[in-house]
Amino acid sequence: MAAVPEKAPAYSAWNPLGWYSAITTYKKTLGLPNPGITENLTKEARNTFLTNYFFEGGRADFTKVLSPNFQVTHTVSLATGGAPSTYNLAAVFAGADFLMHGTMDTDGILQSRLQYSWTPSLVTKAQLLITGLPNQNMLQAEADYQGVDYTLNAKAINPSPADNTGIYAGSYLQSVTKNLAVGLESIREKPPLGEERTRTSLLARYTAGPSITTLQWQGLDSLQATYHQKVNDRVEFASELQITTEGEKRGAVCTVGGKYEFRQATFRGQIDSNGKVMAVLEEKMAPGFSFLLTGEIDHLKGQNKVGVGLMLES
Repeated sequence: MAAVPEKAPAYSAWNPLGWYSAITTYKKTLGLPNPGITENLTKEARNTFLTNYFFEGGRADFTKVLSPNFQVTHTVSLATGGAPSTYNLAAVFAGADFLMHGTMDTDGILQSRLQYSWTPSLVTKAQLLITGLPNQNMLQAEADYQGVDYTLNAKAINPSPADNTGIYAGSYLQSVTKNLAVGLESIREKPPLGEERTRTSLLARYTAGPSITTLQWQGLDSLQATYHQKVNDRVEFASELQITTEGEKRGAVCTVGGKYEFRQATFRGQIDSNGKVMAVLEEKMAPGFSFLLTGEIDHLKGQNKVGVGLMLES
């Protein structure tokens, strides 16, 4: 007896599951990549700029690796610009699926972070800030879900279901081609005293070989655009444009920066349209020992800053 051919599934206009199955099947044929999490939308540009690397005055970091999963870091910052000297103790405990990080300084400020990967696609995070000052403590909880070609994120900061206050955010990032990903991010703010406010941003990330362009647009309120170019394994450049039209913050700032990897040193420099020039040099003197030198010249304000630091790891 001849085999009866299998009938193709019929996708009726009144069958949402049929449409979803058809769209999912079609998307798999495109081979679209995962666009990454929203938090890393401008990661390459941030790593080129000096925001996370600049410091003022004297600083010394001593890191002790106690086991493959556990390490502690002691940081001493000398008094500068009217600020007192401080000491900070940080500890990191990490495994294959989790990360625990905490810091405590001489002002009694405690910061902690917990991250856990339930599956390769689902990651939850929690951050806690305790300052001992009224209205200065913070609790943040979020979750990231990475599908084959999309990413979902949900975040809550100081949520209070009792009076419906707090900051709530959600974002969706979708790859539409192998080079382009677009998405939306919506933020709702409801302070204990004040009016509720909602903001929605358009997100876009375009990758073309060694260059990455990103866009975050909040309608008529603000615009942020970045461009990152990796020239080779040693040289990277980045630029950023920020435009704000809201209240007293109205204005525009353009920043251009570069990063160069020497054989035993890393140099970062940047300049912005406000006349501020910054530079950071990290020299690896020996395995586990680095010397840092930072400098900033603010031409409009006539202010200069210098920093000298040591980093030791054992």
